[in-house]
Amino acid sequence: MSLTGEKNEMPAADAPSAETAPSDAGRGTTRSHSEIQALLRSEIEALRQSLDDRIRELVALTDQMENIGAGIRAEADAEIADLKDRHAVELILAGVRERSQRDGTFEGVPAFQHQIDTLGDTELFDPAWYLEVYADVRESGISPKEHYVRSGAFEGRDPGPHFSTMSYYMANPDVAQAGWPALAHYVAIGKADGRPLS
Repeated sequence: MSLTGEKNEMPAADAPSAETAPSDAGRGTTRSHSEIQALLRSEIEALRQSLDDRIRELVALTDQMENIGAGIRAEADAEIADLKDRHAVELILAGVRERSQRDGTFEGVPAFQHQIDTLGDTELFDPAWYLEVYADVRESGISPKEHYVRSGAFEGRDPGPHFSTMSYYMANPDVAQAGWPALAHYVAIGKADGRPLS
């Protein structure tokens, strides 16, 4: 529309007519309806195939995640079971320590001095290491071996860098139950019996 309110119309000569419109047929790009449908079907099928491939990938990744999750759960369950076992042994040792300090050695366990003498025969007990690691023992003035057989073993203290008291008790909870210091048992009985160290 012009400012005067009259309609502006394109002159008929300027508008493309069916006769003057460019023909796709002349360019070779005209496609029939059936060709377009076939092309669209082909593209849709390719998209479906691509979508199916992505779905299979997602299923495979989901399976991997579930397997990883199951592995993590199994590891966590094993760790929890180990902690429960360790706690049970620690509770036994607390009772053994209290009873040992009150009543002396348990029935069937050699006297403290005999245990101390037994430890003198093994390189697994390192008195210098024991005093270095456990400053409270050094400050108390008690001999490292006596401390170990009277209370150190039942507190889970190691007699040296090459023997783990708690590992021995965990592998042999009956030793803790019987009131034996771990290394004293291993030297006197366990090694000959083939008891596991851990």
